[in-house]
Amino acid sequence: MDIGCGPGSITSGLPGRVIGLDVDPVAIDGVPVVGAEGSCLPFPDSTFDAIFMNAVLQHVADAHAVLREVRRVACPSAVIGIGDTDWGTRVMHPHNPWIARGQEIQELARTTGNVRVGRELRGLLESVGLDGVHIDVEGRVLASEPEIGQMAAFEGSWFEAPEAVAFVAGLGLSNADEMAKIAEAWKAWSHDPSALVADAWFTALGWAPQRDH
Repeated sequence: MDIGCGPGSITSGLPGRVIGLDVDPVAIDGVPVVGAEGSCLPFPDSTFDAIFMNAVLQHVADAHAVLREVRRVACPSAVIGIGDTDWGTRVMHPHNPWIARGQEIQELARTTGNVRVGRELRGLLESVGLDGVHIDVEGRVLASEPEIGQMAAFEGSWFEAPEAVAFVAGLGLSNADEMAKIAEAWKAWSHDPSALVADAWFTALGWAPQRDH
């Protein structure tokens, strides 16, 4: 099962018989998709031999509740694989206080979930009784002019989008003037020849016990 399968960009490449699950299900060619929350999986105990989640736990209100359900529907010795982010790992050069403020706004605007869940994966998997938990980290570095330009354009566009401006203003986090300054800061940063950004992506593997402890 691929939890949080979205349009199936990963799901369709998984081997064997695969089921996708998403809160907003869309059709995936050749893959049955179920609409449900990860914290309330519509399957009996010990159903799946392998369960996968990518960029899901950062969005949920209770990651532990989701993993309890994963543990419940996992067959004995099933493998569970998870990938997720940790915004706290980002390193940017040169430092720009407006961009730093923008990242703070974006994190506070995520009213549900935890964008630093990557560092918690080991504890979360251990807490639901998985065996052989293994954590790995993959670093990403953007340092070329095209990479920096593309990232800055993407990030800056969020602060210019009327919907985003209205949303954060409604939450009392920012205002149109500050959001415009942050967008301009992204543009200025992208033109700095020393600009660089690095961050980390966490992956975790664990196995359901061969039998209950």
